[in-house]
Amino acid sequence: MIKRMQLLNFLFIFTVMSCTSVPNSLFKRQVRIHFVGDLMCHSPQLATYFQKTTKTYDSYPSFEFISEKLQSADLVFGNLETTIPSEQSEYSGYPRFGSPPGYVSGLKKAGFHILSTANNHSADKGADGIDNTIDTIIQNGMIPIGTYKNLYDYENRKDLIINTNGIRIAILNYTYSTNGIFVPKDRVVRLLDKASIEADVLRVRESNPDFIILWYHYGSEYTKEPDKSQKFWVKIGLDAGADIIIGGHPHVVQKTEVIFNQEKNNHQLVAYSLGNFLSAQNMAYTDGGILLSLVLEINGETKNSYIKEIEPVWVLPRGYKIIHYKAFKNQELNIQLTNLETKRFTDYITTLSKVMGINF
Repeated sequence: MIKRMQLLNFLFIFTVMSCTSVPNSLFKRQVRIHFVGDLMCHSPQLATYFQKTTKTYDSYPSFEFISEKLQSADLVFGNLETTIPSEQSEYSGYPRFGSPPGYVSGLKKAGFHILSTANNHSADKGADGIDNTIDTIIQNGMIPIGTYKNLYDYENRKDLIINTNGIRIAILNYTYSTNGIFVPKDRVVRLLDKASIEADVLRVRESNPDFIILWYHYGSEYTKEPDKSQKFWVKIGLDAGADIIIGGHPHVVQKTEVIFNQEKNNHQLVAYSLGNFLSAQNMAYTDGGILLSLVLEINGETKNSYIKEIEPVWVLPRGYKIIHYKAFKNQELNIQLTNLETKRFTDYITTLSKVMGINF
């Protein structure tokens, strides 16, 4: 039986007894992680990022007002919902995304460390798109998870376990589909599958991570409430032993909750959808997302995880710049919003507050 608890005043703490023996003499260790939602690159963004003098592309200007915030964490995760093909002729927006390497280098400069690549657009540009996306992320000093160039690559990278500040974190990434596009021979895109999730979590647990995080790409687009499929996959992941599940794909923010699993006697965190962190979508409530800041902590034999902060962000259509709400609210922005832009931003915050049950 699983009992659900409500998110309260931005802050909650859930405690899980460690499955491994940690000497009490060890000092308290902490890792602060920022999770953000979908990182997209629509056609208008491509035009904005093009640098006429150098004939190259640079996405960093989208992050100039948020990069300092991103860089305040030990780890920054995002969902790269585009591919990086090797040929410029393949650069395109919806429905088959292909972006320049300058999009990825901008993410690195902004402060990202890990990018999930298993999503419904993973196979948009075929084998070259899958391979070059992985290579470009690695060349820029970041870690890709969820897609693989061949079975050898899959066997080498399938279980990402990182050690940060003495805390071992396992991360696995899955998608519900590739939009019906055939995944090319030998390539691997990790798909949601009950048996696979259970086997993967069991296998990584043998490496004694302190925390297991699952990153899902799933659900129904533009729905503010999690659908049946999301709840199904969340239950599969939690029952398998995940501590944290992060979701994306709906392109709108959905609720975040702590779930107490009586059978396992522990608490687990679910963020059903983080919304769009960067895109050119402009329908109501698709033009923003949240920055979810978590702290993972080990103190003796006890593991603690808590939300440090939930920071709303909104994408300014003028230049596709990410604006975080606290800077806007405190009048700390180095850019003046028009009355219309201000209204769109505040309308987004109003809707987000209702969905999250938080008064921002």
